[in-house]
Amino acid sequence: MGRAVAAATLCSRPRKGTKKRVLQYKAALRIPRAPSKRKVTFHLVYSTNWICTEKIDQSMPPELQEASQRLAARQPLCCEMTSLAFCSMLARAASENGFEVRRWPVRDRSSWLAVGAAAKHGEIAGPAAVMLHAWHGKYEKECIPAWDYYPVLEAVKSRGRLLYPSASLDQLHSEKRYTSALMPPTKFLQLRRTRNGVRAGSSSVREAAVRAIQELRAQTKSKGLSLENVVLKQGLSWGGYAVRRLRPEEVPDFVERRLVPKMPEEATELTVLLQAKIDLVGELRWTVVDGKLRGRGWTTLGNPQLGRPAITGGYKNEAMCRSALQRSGLAKDAAGRRQLEESFRSKVEEVVAEAAADAGGEIPQYLRVDLLVDKQGRAWLGERESWGADLVRNQENPLGRTDPTKAELARAIVRRAAQL
Repeated sequence: MGRAVAAATLCSRPRKGTKKRVLQYKAALRIPRAPSKRKVTFHLVYSTNWICTEKIDQSMPPELQEASQRLAARQPLCCEMTSLAFCSMLARAASENGFEVRRWPVRDRSSWLAVGAAAKHGEIAGPAAVMLHAWHGKYEKECIPAWDYYPVLEAVKSRGRLLYPSASLDQLHSEKRYTSALMPPTKFLQLRRTRNGVRAGSSSVREAAVRAIQELRAQTKSKGLSLENVVLKQGLSWGGYAVRRLRPEEVPDFVERRLVPKMPEEATELTVLLQAKIDLVGELRWTVVDGKLRGRGWTTLGNPQLGRPAITGGYKNEAMCRSALQRSGLAKDAAGRRQLEESFRSKVEEVVAEAAADAGGEIPQYLRVDLLVDKQGRAWLGERESWGADLVRNQENPLGRTDPTKAELARAIVRRAAQL
């Protein structure tokens, strides 16, 4: 190409629609191709199975019934962080931080198992948040049967980077198999389905339950407690629906005749946790994010009738717990209550350390530690909830907000994804 032709090529633009001339023009200008900046994918697995299962008062006007049904359909069975609102908040935070959000909606068993298959084939690589929860029932709202839930969760974890929940801690909590030095006297019954029916190791269910109560009675005495009542917690449950207070002598018969016959066929194993009943004043719930203690507040379940599910006792709110603390002499005023709360800080940190050890040394991003405070001012671990635990509201927070807020927690999950 001569100099004059080259100069004309460099200084003049080609006519529109002439693809060949455009390519010649760019080649002459030696315009480099812009490097493609590929975004990291943030995988969001969430439920779309929001169907109202609650009974609506038929005496209400039709318009109010319809509005109530829509409202009830959006209420999670388990945890506020599994709601569509929080999932939208999480997706927005990920997008604003430069991630390409890929959604994996789950409505039924086939769509859930498809998530596991996609993970095994490498389609879910990189950060992933699974905003669902395991339980003992059928596919309902954000809850998935445990026997289907954990295999898929492990598949996502093995191929990508599971941000939420912690697979190991969630399973220990859901199945009621974790231990702590701060637990009240506790015994575990490990039930297993065999060809000869449900057994507890080499023993029958009744034999194992009788032996567990004897050992629990000895443990309780060594702690200076009495065993008037036993708290029975069934694995794969939450919310107080499968928690009962029984007399010690009632436990073997209850486990053998009422619990085992209702054990889901798909569940080959089931843990039953037996605990000494604490003479409870209140329950201090403390939220932990990335190993740091955040908001705290008081609430607890009331005492139901013996043999009835714990949820039937209703909840005592923070004001009621504060009044109980004052009547018991543990905290006469707000300053005394704060001092009492601070005295338990090291115990919460101890539980966080135990959880990290159970997670192979990884500090869980989100944890809620529920301490049971008795009339002597001692704190016992009620629950160590790594997932399925709502945020804590405290009356002293502005506008009754949680600490952290949902938006803060969403940003924390995305921040961890960016760090990884």
